[in-house]
Amino acid sequence: MKHFLFCCSLLLLAVGLNARPVSLAETKKADSLLAIVSAELAKVNPEGALKPATEALSLSRRTGYSKGIAISSFHIGQALTYLGDYQKSMKYLSLSEQEKYSKGDPVMLSEISRIKGQVYYLLGLGKASLNEFHKAYAYTVKIKDKEEKDRFTSLAYENLGIAYNIIKDMPDSSLCYMKKNKKLLATTDENDTFKNKINLYTHFGEFYTERQQYDSAEYYFNKAQSLILKYDYPYSSWLYARWGDLYARQGSNDSAIVYYRKGLENVKRTNLKGELSEIYKRMSDIYSKQEEEDSAKLYREKYLQLNAELGNSKNEAAEEAVALLLKEEQKQSYRKIRRFASLTVLLLVIVVSASVIGHRRRSIKNRKKMQKKEYEVSVLKQKLNSASEELLKLAKKNDPAFLFRFRDIYPGLIRNILEKHPGITDSELWLSALIFLNLSSKEIAECMFITHRSVQTKKNRLRKKLDISGDTDLHRYFQALSLEK
Repeated sequence: MKHFLFCCSLLLLAVGLNARPVSLAETKKADSLLAIVSAELAKVNPEGALKPATEALSLSRRTGYSKGIAISSFHIGQALTYLGDYQKSMKYLSLSEQEKYSKGDPVMLSEISRIKGQVYYLLGLGKASLNEFHKAYAYTVKIKDKEEKDRFTSLAYENLGIAYNIIKDMPDSSLCYMKKNKKLLATTDENDTFKNKINLYTHFGEFYTERQQYDSAEYYFNKAQSLILKYDYPYSSWLYARWGDLYARQGSNDSAIVYYRKGLENVKRTNLKGELSEIYKRMSDIYSKQEEEDSAKLYREKYLQLNAELGNSKNEAAEEAVALLLKEEQKQSYRKIRRFASLTVLLLVIVVSASVIGHRRRSIKNRKKMQKKEYEVSVLKQKLNSASEELLKLAKKNDPAFLFRFRDIYPGLIRNILEKHPGITDSELWLSALIFLNLSSKEIAECMFITHRSVQTKKNRLRKKLDISGDTDLHRYFQALSLEK
């Protein structure tokens, strides 16, 4: 056993020696790479973000830098989502979610759920998408820093607003989240949240377009565009696609094409393939309305080709997503079972503990009662012993006070004798008292100044008077009579 423990100690020491501590220089390098990633994503350049994110992940893995692994994995998943590679995107998002750093950071968890929700939506998994958006919002409640909390709560409102409009077809709920978002963003610094406002105004414009409130839609599209121009924001395809929809609904096909082309130019710069497919479809439809079949055919073929490319990726990603969802459901079921088992065990422990505590309390209480009773009996015995000594002294003197004192000490016995045997005389009552005190016939003879034979005669007469058989012990009879209430 000693040798075994010694070997274990050597093994642990070896592991400790081989474990490489996280280097400050390496974490700084990983953080600097992640800063480049954030800058590229801010410029809506997902392709430019992939290389430094991959380098940061590789470096973080080598050094065991949990924060670097979590953030770089998330950004890779985010970039791949924008590039339409949903299958790989889900793998990296799951990797980030499982990392220790992410589990303790509500910002990371909220962002992971938000992007997962977008992927699920693009894969046609509406229910799963909405669940992730709700999870993203739930995590924002735990964010402590106010500015971060406001920014990520705004993003959660944004996604829930879109989800309730598109997935659930509940425009009232959608408008509710949009108004919450608008109210929240009104309290923030525009320099920090202008992107959120661009998305919100675009969403308002789309909302009012669908309800044919075109003036309101135009108003919000203009507000979104003014912020894009003010901050030189490189991402505008989503706005221009929806602005084109506004003109298409109004029958202004030429204006619709102008805005669709603006969106197309922007998508080609950002390479957001998911949006590229939608714009090709819109342009094909609008050219068909104008009976420009060559242009309509050109964009329809581009749409079909790109959709086929994305379709394969989507199908594979959807299969993996469904498998992941099933795995998560199994985990949830396992957690519920484990929680139920834990609660059952806890309840059992509480019941057993309460029973033990109750039993102990009852035992202590009963012990105290017994001790009290024993004390009372002891005191009573002492009193009776002293009283008996006093009575014996009076009896031996044949003092007339004997019977009076006996009445004081044993009133219950005298009362019961007189009730059951009203014809008894004082002399017989005196004899009964001496018998009750358990005096022998010889002692009674001495107390009454008579012979032993006379005592036997008196006892026999007393039996007849009391109607007691010869088999009954007189002392026990009077003892029993003293206990009767």
